[in-house]
Amino acid sequence: MIHHDAGGYAFAPSDLGFACAALRALPGHRLEWAVLPAPVPLADGFELARRHVEGLGRPPAALCGFDVRLPRSLPRAEFGAFNRGYIARLREWGLLTEHGCPLSRTNVAPTVRPPAEPSVLAFSYTVQRAGGDPNFVVSGVGELPDDTVIPDGVVRHRETGPEALMEKARCVVEVTRKRLDAIGVAWDGSAAMHLYSAHDLAFAVQRELFVAEGIAPVHGVIWHDAAPPVDDLELEIDARAYDRQLRL
Repeated sequence: MIHHDAGGYAFAPSDLGFACAALRALPGHRLEWAVLPAPVPLADGFELARRHVEGLGRPPAALCGFDVRLPRSLPRAEFGAFNRGYIARLREWGLLTEHGCPLSRTNVAPTVRPPAEPSVLAFSYTVQRAGGDPNFVVSGVGELPDDTVIPDGVVRHRETGPEALMEKARCVVEVTRKRLDAIGVAWDGSAAMHLYSAHDLAFAVQRELFVAEGIAPVHGVIWHDAAPPVDDLELEIDARAYDRQLRL
């Protein structure tokens, strides 16, 4: 883990460029998750997040994650262009580090009523507060093992049959576990599990994968009818444990 003292959290870096692999709050800090009632266009959402954090007496560096919604899944070239603009905004605010982007990100395209443009639905940040169990976030994980690239590394690329989807989900669970290990967090039932896919996978992931891994999410699996941000992928999973969730 890389300690990001200015933000009050530590993160496991990633070669993605636009997000870390996972992060956890440093001692004396806790994570909060602010959720908007509807997606807000990206620039406005960034500004809203900055004002909210500064209103709490925290520096912009306390921002440690964004939940982004896209109008549709993008081809790789368009996704790369989107990420360059996203990173440019983080750089303007001085949020990047010498080890890359320290913020987490989940970025998906809702199947029903997607936003008209890239938007922010929620954001994470740290506050100074003592606590017990670790607070953490794992960035959205698709069916792409670490150290591989799209499209060659995608598990069962472009296949959407039941067997292929479960193999993809098994890869996602394995990568998620590795990221939790990287930040020193045990994967137990207290983590909120979010599954993003346009395919009917939630039941099978819960019964066949999580049970086999000894994972029993206390709050169940939260399924979002949404596709990953790149049109080469079919599902995404993230894991979170916050001290407090706010609806703004």
